[in-house]
Amino acid sequence: MSREIRRTTPEDVDAVLGIYEHARAFMAANGNPTQWGDSSPPVENVMSDAENNGYVVIEDGRIIGVFYFEENAHEPAYDSIEGSWINDEAYAVVHRCAVIENTRGIGQLILDWCFGRYNNIRIDTHEDNTPMKNLLSKNGYVYCGKVMYNKVNGERIAYQKYG
Repeated sequence: MSREIRRTTPEDVDAVLGIYEHARAFMAANGNPTQWGDSSPPVENVMSDAENNGYVVIEDGRIIGVFYFEENAHEPAYDSIEGSWINDEAYAVVHRCAVIENTRGIGQLILDWCFGRYNNIRIDTHEDNTPMKNLLSKNGYVYCGKVMYNKVNGERIAYQKYG
């Protein structure tokens, strides 16, 4: 079982949308129905990710995971935090992580891959996203506080890993 990570291409969009559809259903069934609701991330984000900072995890020629990773990022929602970041140095962001059903270790692979490329990462998730909160804590991400996106996306809990 060989896994690789590569940039998302426009040809991947349908598969990526399918993974996000599964992730929304999984979250709703596991106590987190509001993080992505019925339609997030929108098709426009997926298309933009395919042209910019989107990545997919491939296993045996099939897309099994997806995420957004941007180095030297500026996430406007992170400018104001109820709490404090570990540092004010340049950082990378990870967003929109999702995996196909019945796969294990993909979230770990994604976090390891990102941290192997940039040693100061900020990431956020919904308060009700227990699997992601557990994965972040297990991997040394420190809870830093809360950030607010907008009325639609709402408040998120923020983490950072540096080192």
